[in-house]
Amino acid sequence: MGDEELDLHAEEERQVILWRLAQFCELGFDYAHAVVLADAPVDLGEARKLLASGCPAETASRILL
Repeated sequence: MGDEELDLHAEEERQVILWRLAQFCELGFDYAHAVVLADAPVDLGEARKLLASGCPAETASRILL
C-alpha cells in the first residue's frame, strides 16, 4: 500500500469517526462520552435501541463500553 493509499484510508477512517461522533451527540450523549463511543467498536444501532427504550445516556454508555 503506497503513501497515497494510506492517506486516503486515514482520511476515510477520520470521516467515519466524525460521523459516528455526530450521531452519538445527536442521540444525547455528552461530548466526552460521544468521543469515546465514536472511536470504540460500539454498535450505533444498539445505542439507539437502549436510548429509545428509556435508558439514560450515561448508563447506556457504560453498557455499550
